[in-house]
Amino acid sequence: MAITKTNFINYTRCSRYGTLENIHKDKLTSEMTLEEYLKEEENNQLKELLGSIFELTDEGIEIDKTIKIDKQLSAMLEYYKEVEITAGHEVEKLMGGTSIFSLDTFKQESFSFTKNGIKYLCFVDIYNESENNINIIEVKATTSRKYKKLDYIINKEKYPLFTKCGKFYKLAKDPQISKNYSKKVEELLDRFTDVGKYMYDIAIQRFIIEGYMKENSIKTNVNYYLAVLNNEYIYDGYEENGKRIFKIDQNGNNIIDFFEVNDITSMYQSKINIERKNLEKYIFESDNEPCKFGVYCALNKNTECKYKKVCYKNIPEINASFNYKQFRNFTHSKTKYNKYDLLNEGYINLDDVPKSWLNSENHKIQRECYETGKTYINKEKIKAGLNSLTYPIYHLDFETFPCPIPRFKGEHPYCQSPFEFSLHIEREPGQCDKEKDNFVFLAKTNSDERLELVKELVKRIKLEENGCMLAQNVSFEKGRLKELATIFPEYSKELNNIIEKGRDLLEIIDNNKELYKSLGFNEYDYSTMNYYDNSQSGSFSIKKTLPLFTNLSYKTLVIQNGVDALVEYANYKNMNEEEKQAKQEALKEYCKQDTWAMVEILNGLRKIVKD
Repeated sequence: MAITKTNFINYTRCSRYGTLENIHKDKLTSEMTLEEYLKEEENNQLKELLGSIFELTDEGIEIDKTIKIDKQLSAMLEYYKEVEITAGHEVEKLMGGTSIFSLDTFKQESFSFTKNGIKYLCFVDIYNESENNINIIEVKATTSRKYKKLDYIINKEKYPLFTKCGKFYKLAKDPQISKNYSKKVEELLDRFTDVGKYMYDIAIQRFIIEGYMKENSIKTNVNYYLAVLNNEYIYDGYEENGKRIFKIDQNGNNIIDFFEVNDITSMYQSKINIERKNLEKYIFESDNEPCKFGVYCALNKNTECKYKKVCYKNIPEINASFNYKQFRNFTHSKTKYNKYDLLNEGYINLDDVPKSWLNSENHKIQRECYETGKTYINKEKIKAGLNSLTYPIYHLDFETFPCPIPRFKGEHPYCQSPFEFSLHIEREPGQCDKEKDNFVFLAKTNSDERLELVKELVKRIKLEENGCMLAQNVSFEKGRLKELATIFPEYSKELNNIIEKGRDLLEIIDNNKELYKSLGFNEYDYSTMNYYDNSQSGSFSIKKTLPLFTNLSYKTLVIQNGVDALVEYANYKNMNEEEKQAKQEALKEYCKQDTWAMVEILNGLRKIVKD
């Protein structure tokens, strides 16, 4: 049997995964073909891309956790490959020597060795060889932000965990024995953290490469690097022969950041060796007994275990114990319980959690709704929130393409580049026609049409005196408007005016502490949500709130979510004219539904107050 890097990651999740894969001893002598390996790796790359696309959650981006990897996401694969090739060219400039990298996995350098009847196999994104060294570079379609912001504290002073040493970032050496430094390093050595998972990935490669070297009696110095996109890089729009050329930007940034990870991958080897022994045990000794729930399940993440439905068959889809609003953990007798702890301790349903653990007023309200089946409504707050809106209301929604590699001038990696917006204009309360009061702008090509989008936006939204811009998640729309104002300074005044008058629909349904405090509500009221129905299961996403106020459904649409939208936009180039027109109409209908949904929700809230 051939165990790839991806296999290694999955089979060592828990003791049960190998059994669920139906791995038997009679398969251990089989060889994984290159075609099978390539298919597995590409699927893994797509998962990686999807995770990176939605990782900027500090802007409050709502992620639809129900979206699974779909073959259509292969439309994004070309951008991942562009990251790889760009990193390859950067390696040639920085390291010299001879480099091997290719869009074709079959042409990449590979390593393998056999131990206890199992063949361990990996391909290398970039293999670089000089006179005295071999350099192994793993390319990841993520950004360096998460590593640059890591720091540790000594005597109340902050120090970066990674420091730039010439061309590369290196792990800083602790100037003294510091618990805080050790804690941060442990994050890197935890395969289930955002910063540790990539280090773990390349550490497995090191395990396989060192096994190959030992098996073949090769002695040479090998260095390991992680190559990621520089989150601070701003593309100047330069092209040659129709291809983007990523020169050093005006602030001296390269498009790729390199992290030398020799120390971290070395520290990982003892853990990986233990996991290798466990892997062999899981394969040879079939264990069909359920194991404890844990972080390895990766619930609601893009790396979620594919056997979740098997292991979680007795866990409810809604109103499970961990579905309390904004739940992180409960604390009881100085012990913290995260969602996995709750399940392992037998707290399965929402009402299994002892009431004495509920310190949040919102959690108490949610529990009351669950037990009684009644809907919680604070009419006074909803009424006050509605009255605080000024007209006309411009219901705005952007569709964006968060490309790993910047496509247009002024963009950075994973810039949420708008290619479409929908606008419903509500002149007075309830006065808005779905068709007549709607305008949709949609880019007709994959070329840069942002200026046309901005012109249409400022032409349609008039906020000189009264009115407001309303969005389902206004921080996201504001973020896009700020970026556009920077890229197109000639329209910054109008765009900043829209930002200043931006309001969030969730202020009316959920809450906004500062708003209701300013409106004179007491501490209990301004700290609690305005509306809650048991069917929400702790969520205020549009797909949870929309059915509460309207019969509108996304299930009848050709395009049903944001990932579908960005994929169809990316696929323009693969469509004939007839297909493109059909998909563009579907894109318009989807985006229009997003803003019309806000109109309908407001109408539903007005009806509640009136009744």
